[in-house]
Amino acid sequence: MIKINKKIIAFDLDGTLAESKQHLEGDMSELICLLAKEKIVVIITGGSFEQFKKQFLPFLKISDNDEFIVYKNLILLSTSGSQRYQYDEKSKDWIMTDIKEFPEGVKNDVIKSLNNIISSSNYDIGSVVEGDMVIEDRLTQITMSALGQHAPIELKKLWDPEQVKRQEIKRLLESELPDVSIIIGGTTSLDILPKGFDKAKGLIRLLNKLEMTKEDMIFMGDAIFPGGNDYSVYEAGIESIKVSGPIESKEIIKNWIGL
Repeated sequence: MIKINKKIIAFDLDGTLAESKQHLEGDMSELICLLAKEKIVVIITGGSFEQFKKQFLPFLKISDNDEFIVYKNLILLSTSGSQRYQYDEKSKDWIMTDIKEFPEGVKNDVIKSLNNIISSSNYDIGSVVEGDMVIEDRLTQITMSALGQHAPIELKKLWDPEQVKRQEIKRLLESELPDVSIIIGGTTSLDILPKGFDKAKGLIRLLNKLEMTKEDMIFMGDAIFPGGNDYSVYEAGIESIKVSGPIESKEIIKNWIGL
């Protein structure tokens, strides 16, 4: 067992606690709940809060006796931390407690540029969408999911495994859109946020709200590499653990809580 001397344990969601757009598995749910009884647990994703409602929250296995403390210690950060949700005991629901606005004019420019890239047919975007969205306005973030949000994970992993397509699209967008930050996320996604905003900014925003410092937090993510949507956390000086996927994450968490 490795004793964790941090007050906050932060996790990426897709690729770290669950496979891309797949629900939280039962054993991972139990581990997260056990951890949240002892620490503040933060889950951050490039996805919208709807992703938490479909993929995470319904699969939490919390006993009635532990529900209050687990929910009290659980903080959900959607759209790379530009939206924060916390559980409200009075209403028995999750409410937004912070938001970083995306300027409307900049957002329109982003959508126009993405549509031009898609219509160029250079990157095989939208090939298996079947009514799903390729461009999604997540209020504080625009996300392009090249094959659609709910394409089969097997196809997603084949589309751009070395990130060649997304790096090229990213460079093209950066030349056209000086007022945004563009981050590679998941297996097929590009997340576009207001300039300078990323997961690190979202986590630091939370730390400031809690009156804590970077030294109080440890972060676990699968995309801790240059260009990856977890890399900014490492660059910001928050202690970070890179994992290959949920299986490795489970083993580390088990070690932390002595299982």
